[in-house]
Amino acid sequence: MDIDPGSASPPYEQLAALLRSRIESGEYPPGRALPSLARLGQETGLSRNTIVRSIAVLADLGLVIRRQGWGTFVAPPDQRPKA
Repeated sequence: MDIDPGSASPPYEQLAALLRSRIESGEYPPGRALPSLARLGQETGLSRNTIVRSIAVLADLGLVIRRQGWGTFVAPPDQRPKA
């Protein structure tokens, strides 16, 4: 995952956009767990707080469901808000 530190878009927004793209393309299908915070940190070089902020953006959009102690999962289409 490429995050451009020189971009006008903050890193958390860039990561949220990358993850959203993978969800919408079906690469991350409904019910699938997103990679762990540690794995995303290794892949992007971003801090845990930045990654958590990115996932919060996706949760606010209804694209993912967070389950404490279990992880973050792609929301089924019927549970997502209508655009």
